[in-house]
Order: sequence, then structure tokens, then C-alpha cells
Amino acid sequence: MNVVKLPAPLDRRFFERAPDAVAYDLVGSWLVLHDDDVERRALIVETEAYGGSDDPASHAFRGPTKRSAIMFGPAGFLYVYLIYGVHWCMNVVTGPEGTATAVLLRGAELLVPKPGGVGDESVALRGPGNLTRGLGITGADNGLDCCRAEGRHLTFHRTRRHKSDLPTGQSKRIGITREIDRPSRYFLDGHGAVSKLPTNLSTTNG
Repeated sequence: MNVVKLPAPLDRRFFERAPDAVAYDLVGSWLVLHDDDVERRALIVETEAYGGSDDPASHAFRGPTKRSAIMFGPAGFLYVYLIYGVHWCMNVVTGPEGTATAVLLRGAELLVPKPGGVGDESVALRGPGNLTRGLGITGADNGLDCCRAEGRHLTFHRTRRHKSDLPTGQSKRIGITREIDRPSRYFLDGHGAVSKLPTNLSTTNG
């Protein structure tokens, strides 16, 4: 994969929208982790949208808790939590303050410099746990403001370049037991870093 010249980072207004709109638009966009002089860049290939009080699968469904409180704040902040005591999951808060909606980042393609600094290679980060592990995201990053370039931070950059190569698919969310029929999963259809679907799960292209 060649390095893409990125547009300006997405501002808070981008995230202050409905979670499905944000989830759809983040597919094919870039995520960049800035940590001192190190920059890690990944192409987002799979997302899932989660509602607030209208979504039983959301951590915010029953109101704010110590874990989910950040979802009720302004959009554009990271919500990072641990599942199964092993895997970190990274979300970005969306919608107007108080609505407690968010987008889960499920898969990405990480751009990694080759030894010696010549060229680049890509690594598939399939699944939310592999994504955070590959980028070095942990619970310490919970609450990072993705719209402010200070210290260690993340930025998102929207580009349609890769959406012309692969269609954006849509399906039911996976790996959950509540509200399983909601079609709020979006992905670059055919990309190698997208989660493998159960055989009984149908998809559509948008």
C-alpha cells in the first residue's frame, strides 16, 4: 500500500451526527495515532454503530455507569473498554451530547514501515481486539479527544479513495446477543481485514 496524502483531520461536527452516518463514512477513512515522533496509520475497513437509550446492545442503554459515562459527553472522544478480561475495544463517541451513541472500530489495515525505512507493508487488524493491539491502544487511551492535537492523540481523515476500489457493505452487527437484527455494521466488502461472517448472515452493498 502506498502512503496516501491525507486531508485535514475530521472535526467535532463530523462526529456530532447519528452513529450510523458516522460509521458508514468512517469506512475507507484513515485513523492516525500520533505518539511523540511516531505516527501509526491505519485504513478503517469495518465499523459498527451503537445507539443509546434505544439500543439494548449499547453500554448506554440503561443510563450512565462508571464505564459508559464518557458516552454521554461530547462527540469525538474515545471510549475504550475491556471485554472478556483480555481484549480492548475502541469506540468513538457520536451524536449530540447526552445521546450516548458511539461507533465501534472493528477492523483496519495497518501501514507499517519496512526495516530500513524503505517502502511500506500492510498488516490486517481483523477484529476489534487485534485492531487495538496492533495500534497499541489500551484503557489508558479512554477519553482521548480525537479533535484536539495535543500529546498522544488520534486523528481521523475521511477520503473516498478506497471506496471506489471496494463497495461498502452493510449487515447486522456480529458478536452480540441483543438487538441482533439491527443492520448497523459497515465494511469494505472483500477486504482481507474484515471479520469473517457467519454463514447465515446476509449483506448488502451501499
